[in-house]
Amino acid sequence: MNISDIRRRLDDYQAGKLDAAGKQQLQQALDRLSEQELSELFPVDAFLNNKEHQLPEAEIDAALERFHKNRKPAIRLINLTRYAAIFVLLLGSTFLLRKINLDRKAERRFRTMRIEDGKHGAITLSDGSRITINGGSTLYFPEEFDDSARIVYIDEGEAYFEIAKDARRPFFVRSRQLNVKVLGTSFTMRDYKDERTASVNVNSGKIGLKGLVLSAGMGLTADKENGTFIRQDIDTATTTAWIRGELIFQDAGLQQVLQVLQHRYAVHFDVKDTTLLKRKYTATFRNNTIDNIMQQLKLMSSFQYKISDNQIVIR
Repeated sequence: MNISDIRRRLDDYQAGKLDAAGKQQLQQALDRLSEQELSELFPVDAFLNNKEHQLPEAEIDAALERFHKNRKPAIRLINLTRYAAIFVLLLGSTFLLRKINLDRKAERRFRTMRIEDGKHGAITLSDGSRITINGGSTLYFPEEFDDSARIVYIDEGEAYFEIAKDARRPFFVRSRQLNVKVLGTSFTMRDYKDERTASVNVNSGKIGLKGLVLSAGMGLTADKENGTFIRQDIDTATTTAWIRGELIFQDAGLQQVLQVLQHRYAVHFDVKDTTLLKRKYTATFRNNTIDNIMQQLKLMSSFQYKISDNQIVIR
């Protein structure tokens, strides 16, 4: 039975047209497929690009964990939904993907926490891990973690994680650019949609990221435009300053400064002279108003600004 025949049989199976003998023949044909044939039968790119089949990345991560523990599983026919069969896909002995049909009950088990610009928020998860969330951030988290892994998502924003230790269940934090794995540690992650870079900085313990192990006092910055990563030593007091209501800038460009201020004070900036964005600032602000901060920045670089409601124009 070739790939085309198997596809037709799968359609017949989904439509309920196969008898017991036909199902057995199809099962035997699936069991004989090589990894290359599986890749051809279930192309991952086409699967993921089909909106009906899009998976939560938590499912992919959990499947990867099971794969590394159990190696290659057999493919078994199971009850099909109207969207697609629930298949285990194996590609090049590297990636494992499981399709699930998310019903309304499953959707309710995930929660969304949105923190508006100018505010902070905090939540303690079911495992005891605590997350402090900066302004302009959206966090997705489950009501309860499963037995294999603990996974949360930052759709965008910045958060400080204090992860409860659980050697049996690694903790994953995923954003659009970063995928962090930890067992028990504290770190910050920043990944805003409108910023060119995303970063993670370790405050205590260790994390795994991009094949690297980062320990306390180390950070990694991802450049979204060229896909490069830079590992560097960091000052943990600086990277966690926003949690304490402080803003610490060390040789930071004006663009970076304004990005921080935007989410801290719920303001928008319009810089008329883009050459100003290259200027560097080293400063610490504690419990300052936005007008006070702008006055100090003005003295440091001699620009002009005007505040109108939540809009700040810089010239």
